[in-house]
Amino acid sequence: MSNKPVSREVTSSQVRALRDLFGSRGHTLRKNAKNKYLEFEVRTDGKSIFTLYTSGKFVSTVREGDAEGLVLEDEIGRLAGGPGPTRKKREEVATQEAGADVTVLAGVDETGTGELLGSAVLGGVLFARPLEARLHELVGHVETKTSRAASGWERLGEQLAAMRADGLVATALTIPNRLFDRYSKNALLDLAYVRLVGDLLAAAGDLLAGAGELSTAADGDEDRAGTELAVDDYGTGALLTEAATAWRARGLTVRVQTRADDRFLAARAASVLARATRAREMQGLRADEDEPLGTGNAGHRETLAWLRRRARSGRGWPSFVKTSFKTVTDLERREPVTKHAVPRVGDLLDPDSVGDFLAGRLDVTRARVRTGADRWASRLEVPVTGRHGLPASLEFLPLLCGGVVLDDDLPLDVLDAALDRETGFLSGWRVLLGGGGDPDDPAFLALARAHARGVVHLEPTPHEDPATRAAARAGLRVLADGEVDGLHAVLRV
Repeated sequence: MSNKPVSREVTSSQVRALRDLFGSRGHTLRKNAKNKYLEFEVRTDGKSIFTLYTSGKFVSTVREGDAEGLVLEDEIGRLAGGPGPTRKKREEVATQEAGADVTVLAGVDETGTGELLGSAVLGGVLFARPLEARLHELVGHVETKTSRAASGWERLGEQLAAMRADGLVATALTIPNRLFDRYSKNALLDLAYVRLVGDLLAAAGDLLAGAGELSTAADGDEDRAGTELAVDDYGTGALLTEAATAWRARGLTVRVQTRADDRFLAARAASVLARATRAREMQGLRADEDEPLGTGNAGHRETLAWLRRRARSGRGWPSFVKTSFKTVTDLERREPVTKHAVPRVGDLLDPDSVGDFLAGRLDVTRARVRTGADRWASRLEVPVTGRHGLPASLEFLPLLCGGVVLDDDLPLDVLDAALDRETGFLSGWRVLLGGGGDPDDPAFLALARAHARGVVHLEPTPHEDPATRAAARAGLRVLADGEVDGLHAVLRV
């Protein structure tokens, strides 16, 4: 039994993205000499059929129960929008208006889950209504489902970052490939989205408090009434559903919808930010590699050639390769990867912190993480380089905390080692800065270089004091030695 066929009109850039998608998942694009109007056809083992016609019409027929067909259709929806003749609609700006009682708009979206090279990246933005017109002018027309030169995405990302001075909150969170290759994709997205929304809500507190508009709920927690959050529905699971209930209890209006970036300006801006962050990472990877990497999608000719050369070299895969993809397992002649369930939040954080995490208000001044079967700690010892044998709670720290707050006395050689893309503890983290950083400080220059290469992501905050910064943004304090109050990590050399 098949679902009803879904038809779309696709652009030439979307056709290229579809070709890359099918290639990255190991599917053959078949021709039919008897049908001159058929551009290509893909058939899955589960008997789903995907057909592109020379007219630009693309038809998906997903067989019920075909998991691969469902995954492909989900990714196609991200690349080419929803069913029907939607080309004109996709080229329009996001126009759905928020209610008059909404004073703050927020949105989250992700990219990179279907690309073999580079990280999956989530973007989140939050802004007060007076910024709406300017943001609409900057990103309202941007088609996030089509290809764009990396420099174009990076330029948009820089323009979004510049709006921070006017009150825009923009944050991006990457999912390390070491987690992506071992755990369920959607469950990882659930966890990462909960963390990202927590970051936006914390920043909303700064924004509203600065404007004198922050009220207090009866339980002492900040009331977030007047804030609307748009979340792209990627196939949300129980964790994000539970968190959304907690967010609504705090007064938020939460809208979880497919193709949210087509409907909500905040989600579109978040999508642009995610793509800009991924483009910066890919640019850094290309600069670090001696050979062309291509787009990072396994269906791309240069990417596939690089993968084949790397496989023949016997040097193993660098961390920016998603080794769970079929393209890699086929090159290594090994069985497909079976992914594991993501640990429950209660198996990572102490029981008192779980509810706070889901509600978007993790308190790092008292939070503890699991360090053993029956051990919980706020002081963590972590290696500067290498992650072998770390407990799951430490592996998941980047998705539990709002970033890291670095000790001002961290030696430069220790910082450099921690910023190594392959082995450094800080690789992939967000670094929370106070006031933007001193441009003449060697440590800040090292961080800025790592940011430009996509190794870390620098995020300014209004909090100069490290303890205040960590508490306000659920940051993990990172020290070279010693101990401080609250959740912190001491680097072992």
